[in-house]
Amino acid sequence: MHKLFSAQSVVVVGVSESEDNLGKNIVSNLVRFGYQGEIHTVGPRGGEVLGRPIHRSVTELPGPVDLAVILTPARFIPEILAQCGEKGIERAVIESGGFREMGPEGAALEKQVVEICSRFGIRFVGPNCIGVVNTKTGLYTPFIALPTPYRPGKASVFAQSGGVGLSFGERLSSSGIGVNKIVSMGNKLSLDETDFLTFLLGDPETEIIYFYLEDFKRGREFVEAARGSSKPVILHKSNTSPLSRAIAQSHTAALAGDDAVTDAVCGEAGIVRVHSVAEAINAMRGFSMPLLKGKNLAVISRSGGHAVVAADACARHGFHLPSLGERLLEIVRERLRAGVIRLGNPMDLGDLYDLPFYLKVVEGALRQDDIHGAIFIQVSQMLTEREASRRLLQDLWNLSIRYGKPIALVVEIPFQERVHLWETLEFPFFLEPVEAVEALSIQWEHTNASAIRLNETISAPAPAPWLDEVKAWLRTFEIEKRQPLLHESLDLVSRIGAPVANWAMAKTLSDALGTARAMGYPVVLKAVASSLLHKSEKGAVAVGVSGDEELRRDWTRLSGLAGDVVGVVVQKMVFSSRELIIGGKRDPSFGPVVLTGLGGIMVEVFRDVRTRLAPVGIDTALQMLRELSGARILGRFRGMPEADIEAAGRALVLISELMHHFPQIGEVDINPICLHDKGNGAVILDARLLLSMNG
Repeated sequence: MHKLFSAQSVVVVGVSESEDNLGKNIVSNLVRFGYQGEIHTVGPRGGEVLGRPIHRSVTELPGPVDLAVILTPARFIPEILAQCGEKGIERAVIESGGFREMGPEGAALEKQVVEICSRFGIRFVGPNCIGVVNTKTGLYTPFIALPTPYRPGKASVFAQSGGVGLSFGERLSSSGIGVNKIVSMGNKLSLDETDFLTFLLGDPETEIIYFYLEDFKRGREFVEAARGSSKPVILHKSNTSPLSRAIAQSHTAALAGDDAVTDAVCGEAGIVRVHSVAEAINAMRGFSMPLLKGKNLAVISRSGGHAVVAADACARHGFHLPSLGERLLEIVRERLRAGVIRLGNPMDLGDLYDLPFYLKVVEGALRQDDIHGAIFIQVSQMLTEREASRRLLQDLWNLSIRYGKPIALVVEIPFQERVHLWETLEFPFFLEPVEAVEALSIQWEHTNASAIRLNETISAPAPAPWLDEVKAWLRTFEIEKRQPLLHESLDLVSRIGAPVANWAMAKTLSDALGTARAMGYPVVLKAVASSLLHKSEKGAVAVGVSGDEELRRDWTRLSGLAGDVVGVVVQKMVFSSRELIIGGKRDPSFGPVVLTGLGGIMVEVFRDVRTRLAPVGIDTALQMLRELSGARILGRFRGMPEADIEAAGRALVLISELMHHFPQIGEVDINPICLHDKGNGAVILDARLLLSMNG
């Protein structure tokens, strides 16, 4: 990455003297924004641009070069990269479009590019991107002639969309945050989001990391890298339509849609997920302030109404407003004009027109050990206060840095004055109290979650004793090229040690009667057929069968439901007050994941589930169960004893290990697993497996 972001020499390939040549814009950006390295240009027609000779080929360059920036028709890229390789250039930015986004011919061109770069050891950004920016070194390679350089800062932006990347550069420059690096990743054919994240975690110039992604190339590796980050990682993942919906064949697939999994893994890894540029900028404002060390705030405002709005937002986000010291309140009382405002926290300073004194008020609040930060709301429409207001904001920011406590500055001022602050301030401010509270909340939640994750030890699961047995079981279906039926899925779940209700497969009425008598009535009958996926919806289940006559009637009905019925599962009737679903899915971006939630036929209505990357340990499994919105029903509830969630947790661990060890398994659906009272275990009533024959 050093040769990419700190290149000592750059060659721009695709430059000409033509008025509309985009390559000239790249050269212009480098020259105008202070790039101190050597700048070379290449174009087949030769000539001169900005006082620099245009070489006709990369091979004509006079010496070694660190970075090639290429903007030519796509068909010429393979040859140019080969020339770069022969010249010893190991890093490139391919800004040209015309690759896989254009269909099969473009995809074939990408294969050539990958082969050539692999041969010469070239790593590159793109193709189909706008370029790379490093504000510290003046490296600006976008092919758009930028009007001004971006304001330097500590936030780095990596976007799959060039337009989003450049928009962020502009927004960060006028938000008091500033920019360190920008990369438009394009097709991510070589360097991808995980490569950049890994680099940024160790980059001393970057303190806040932002990604705009439309897909993940290596989602699981990205998440694992972010999990260990002490720096905030902010993600805007677009293109969120769940691709699995069209092919979902189980509750698990429907519940763990692609976007739901992204949400879950972001939460697990401490990635701050946002859904708009505005949300991202607000989160970055929060991370640009000193870190909160607690949830106690002081709200100080020139407007009582704004103070109330801020207090309500604090309550929603779990912040507290402790009492301010009596000495501080007395000092403020002495300065009030009419004495009609009752002082407290929040504090309304609307009766006090002494801006320099506000600084002393805020400092008095920050001196309290039980105040961890402040929200200061400056409301001013008076032209005569303009200079004093500007000084106050700067002094408050300096005070925040000195005390190491955040002061979220909210300004309600005329539009032109806001523009002036955007253009001049080197620190962030907010336009309304709710924004400020949300930013502080994001900062607090991330900081605390990061501290917990950094103390966690994550270890791989021990080899399961059933691995060879499951391999042999799966081999049968690979040979026969078919999916497991109900009784076969129950068999596999039993083999890995999960608790399954007593059952047997009956292929004749006589077998069913004998099995039911041996188990003891009542029993449940379930028709077995590949066409009867959701059995309850198609009447393929008979519950509470209490005797031989009833069994005969239900057998006749079930066996005639479909032409592919191969038998009936006879299962001992289980009575339970609580049911869960446990499932596993192979996500296209993140690999194996598991979920659990309140089960039964209503699970897709309430969608109360928790998802994690597989495998999980018992502690994580129990945490997932306790995080459910309906978790209260698993404890003591209306006279019911606590459910045996430990038994459910053990079953969840087993399913997660099954998904982890066997990529052939695309989905697992355990619904329901019935929970007995604490200490009495759990029992699985139904199982569904879907195999990926390409696994």
